[in-house]
Amino acid sequence: MTWTVILTGRAYKQLKKLPTTIQDLADAAIHDLEAAGPKPMGWDVRKTGDDEYRLRLTYRYRMRYRVVGGQLQIEVFYLGHRKDAYR
Repeated sequence: MTWTVILTGRAYKQLKKLPTTIQDLADAAIHDLEAAGPKPMGWDVRKTGDDEYRLRLTYRYRMRYRVVGGQLQIEVFYLGHRKDAYR
């Protein structure tokens, strides 16, 4: 089973503004999400709501995503600093 990861337009813009080291971590996290699903091994993942998750990239940066409709599809809707991740 392979999961499909989709970045929203907002998340894509946020990704491009991040430092390159964080972009590389986000790419690795996306590849792990595609392979393992919403709870990949080796990452600090917490469930924040109904089908919504938070993945910790570093101690400052977060990725927020949701499982779309019970399908094998994950939608990333936030990539950025933790101070703005929960607003």
